[in-house]
Amino acid sequence: MEKKVAFTGNYDGNTDVYVLPIEGGEPKRITYHPSSDVLRGWLNNDEVFYTTSRDFTYALSPRLYSSNIQGLGMDKALLMPEANQGSPSADGRYWAYIKNTDPTERDRVAFKRYRGGGTPTIWIFDTKTKEIEAIPQVKSNDVKPLWLGSKVYFLSDRDKIVNIFSYDTKSKKVEKLTDFKDYDVRSLNGNGNELIFEYAGVLNTLSLNNNNKVTALHISVNTDAMFKRPYYKNIKEDIRYAALSPTGQRALFESRGEIFTVPKEKGEARNLSNSPGSHERFPDWSPNGKWVSYISDKKGSYQLVLVDQFGKDQPLYFNLGETNFYFEPTWSPDSKKLFYNDAHLNLYYIDIASKAIVKVADDKLSGQTGRVSNHFQPSWSPDSKWISFTRTLENGVPAVFMYNLDTKKTQQITDGMSSVRSTAFSQDGKYLFFTASTNTGLTNSGLHMSATQRNVDYAVYAFILSSKTLRSLRMKVMKSRFVKIKRTNQLKKKTTKQLA
Repeated sequence: MEKKVAFTGNYDGNTDVYVLPIEGGEPKRITYHPSSDVLRGWLNNDEVFYTTSRDFTYALSPRLYSSNIQGLGMDKALLMPEANQGSPSADGRYWAYIKNTDPTERDRVAFKRYRGGGTPTIWIFDTKTKEIEAIPQVKSNDVKPLWLGSKVYFLSDRDKIVNIFSYDTKSKKVEKLTDFKDYDVRSLNGNGNELIFEYAGVLNTLSLNNNNKVTALHISVNTDAMFKRPYYKNIKEDIRYAALSPTGQRALFESRGEIFTVPKEKGEARNLSNSPGSHERFPDWSPNGKWVSYISDKKGSYQLVLVDQFGKDQPLYFNLGETNFYFEPTWSPDSKKLFYNDAHLNLYYIDIASKAIVKVADDKLSGQTGRVSNHFQPSWSPDSKWISFTRTLENGVPAVFMYNLDTKKTQQITDGMSSVRSTAFSQDGKYLFFTASTNTGLTNSGLHMSATQRNVDYAVYAFILSSKTLRSLRMKVMKSRFVKIKRTNQLKKKTTKQLA
């Protein structure tokens, strides 16, 4: 019998199930329904089963179907009316399955520590009696059930980190088989007395008859990797970030993980980072023109890098903290400091001379997701002594704050009755500008469907930063009123004279 590998693929514009001989060859398409079909396993040597959404007309959850790889007969729905993953017992009478979707399969969804009503529970379904037994759950995401022998193996985050557990269908006991403390176990499969799983980017086996010993697999795939050969690439379509030099004669561009400086008219383009094996981001030019800054993971973790504009001298590296991702370091006007934020909703600045890192604020009440920029929207004052920024209040509305670098004190500027954005100091330091809206209403939450079509209006406001500026404005207003009154009186006298 020819041995085959089944997999999910998209060769013809649709996600379907395919099989392929283990020696290689032409993939054979098994499913043809317009809905996506995601492989879950083999029922026997001739049948595969998979998750499909083809029943969404009648149900809110996917369902498990089976198909014959020889094309014999129609696709058949398994008995469970709603099922996303599953694994049958050896005799086929029982199924261990989950009804809800598996959050670990949605990388862009912030499921970590999720304990809401959508947490998947593993159910054991008796195809004869139609009865269901639930594997004990402790407010956790229990996923990827695998039935081997008399036990059901599965992944669970009941101890926060996703590890491998087993459930004995006879004794009804749950046992923890792995105890990783850092990274989640990402997949689970197995056969006989051995499990295979992905952990920390490496495939590992777990021997069930050898004290659950874990062994990392060292896999090497050798090929003529044509994509590794050097080649020319037009980078203009991949530009993600740009900045101007202080004189405006050159511009900085981030493209394909490299930092380039390009002249306005005459001169050469320069690759300042010149490191194709690492990721460089967020270039910026110091106001005094001495340094070009950017973030790089060349040394294993993201650091701040300073390099001269010609790229001749060795770059300087600065650690930015203990977390992994940082965004948009921005120079102070005196070219001595840069503020930046991290993916954990913290705002910092770093002093270049001392390399000291100072935490300005955090925004723990924010619901900000997809963190790829500095959501504090901060701004430097012209004298480099203040940082303005936005932060979420307990009512869920962002307000404007100002932080003083000398006193290390923060004060709130707006009252929290309007949603604010985009702070910026005026060049003379007299005003702090920001945009604000008083009719955001229900649009603060994406769960309110009645607000999806609601238009939100933002206007520009100015906060007066000194009493001197305020007095000057009052004098101008009074002078303007005086001139208006004087002109009105003159007009009245002229009208009276004409009537006489």
